[in-house]
Parts: sequence; structure tokens; C-alpha cells
Amino acid sequence: MNLSVDSGKMHPVIKIVCFLLFALFLTQARVDVIVSALMIFVFLYLYGIRFDLRSAWKMLRRMRWLFISIAVTYLWFTPGVPLVPLLQEYSPTTEGVGEAALRIATLALIVVLVNLLLHTTSREELIGAIRWLVGPLSLFGLERDRLALRMVLVLDSVDEIQALLQQQMRTFSVEGRKISRVACAMAGLFQAIIHRAETLPSRSMNVVEQEWPPCLQWLYPVILTMLFGGSLLYR
Repeated sequence: MNLSVDSGKMHPVIKIVCFLLFALFLTQARVDVIVSALMIFVFLYLYGIRFDLRSAWKMLRRMRWLFISIAVTYLWFTPGVPLVPLLQEYSPTTEGVGEAALRIATLALIVVLVNLLLHTTSREELIGAIRWLVGPLSLFGLERDRLALRMVLVLDSVDEIQALLQQQMRTFSVEGRKISRVACAMAGLFQAIIHRAETLPSRSMNVVEQEWPPCLQWLYPVILTMLFGGSLLYR
């Protein structure tokens, strides 16, 4: 995902604040909020922000079992009118269809938001922005540098753990039920992670020290709040 307009690049702190507000409003799981979110995505695309659809699709595919679980839960456990009357109590409900669609759409949009944030912000900028945001919490004893270090380790380990899991799945080709193969692979993954942690060399990373964001850019979260908050007031 590339940001083509460098002169108007959004400050990393503003990006995170907007992301948190966006995700917070999306959790309301309402049709008007989802429509507003899609309109904002269209605006961002027209403004010059290019979404990495391939990367976003990969993230969504990894969550397919969660989507299926949500669909089953709402389709068959939401009281209402049977979608297939012949099945009677074994039929999913029409109300469940609507609820499941809203929840899955909400979660999918949040995943796309995460993908957008990660691909328009460098790792150093992201950590620096979070250090800036949690700075006031240092008054209560929170060590923001330690928090930043932990975040770096987590971000660095995600791709490595995925690669280790794929390797373990290929190694443990247990015949029979697939669940046996998965169990063996997960056990092997745990040992591989421990070994990786014990042999990991020391590394250093330069974190971008963030300055106070431009005053005008604070209008972005304000506008976002007015846009979504206004629709929720008239709920």
C-alpha cells in the first residue's frame, strides 16, 4: 500500500487516534455506520491512498473460521422467524442473517483498517507514535520504552511464527484425522518458539521520536467523531 501524497501525509499519532475512533464506532455494528465507513474508504482511495487488497485478503482468509463461527452462532441461536419454515426449529432465522452479516462486515472492515494502518506507517513510526500517546501514563509508573520494546518483539515475531507453523504442519504429516496433525504441529510449534527465543541474537531498533502533530490534523479525528457520533445520537 503506497501513499502517493507525501506533502499531506498524516502524522502517525493522528493515524492511530483515527484508527481507534474508527474501530470504536464500527463496534456498534449498525448499517449506517458501515455505510459511512465504506464512504470514507472510497474517499481515501480517491485522495490517493492505495489499499493492498492482496494483503488484506490474506488477513481475511486467516479469519475465515472466526467468520464461520460468528455466522453459525447468530444464524441458529438468534430468536426470530425461521428462514426455512420446513426445518422449523432447526432452521436459521431471518433476524440471525441480518445480525451475522452486520457482525462479519464490522469485523472485516476493522481488519481492513488494521491492514491500512500497518501498510501506511513504518514500524518505527508506529512504535514512536504509541510511545507518544502513552507518554502521560509514565506518571503512573508505566515504562513506555519497555512497552515499545515488547511491541517490536511481537510485530517481529508474527511472520516468523507463521512460517514456523507452516513448517510444523508439513513436518507432522500424521495419517488419519486432521486434528491429530494439528495437535502434533502445535506441540512442535511450541518447542520451536522456545528454541527460537533462546537462540535469538540481540537486536537494536531506532524508534522515530514523534513531535506534536500539526494542529490542523487534529481536525481529522474531530470530523470522524462528528460523522459517526452524529448518526449514533439519532439512533
